[in-house]
Amino acid sequence: MSGYEDTDFKMFGMVLGALVFFTFFIIAMANIFSPPGMTSTDPLVAAQTQERLMPVGQSRVSP
Repeated sequence: MSGYEDTDFKMFGMVLGALVFFTFFIIAMANIFSPPGMTSTDPLVAAQTQERLMPVGQSRVSP
């Protein structure tokens, strides 16, 4: 292998490493600056949420 090909692999590795680092950096920043999720322990709110998430129609399946 010549020195030119070796520098190409090193440069590819550095660019790939930089992209991976940037990805994890963006994920960390999004987790830091995003608001916390809604965690409600109120049973009325949980029932309303469950009702909203139910499908519109139901299918009938014979036994």
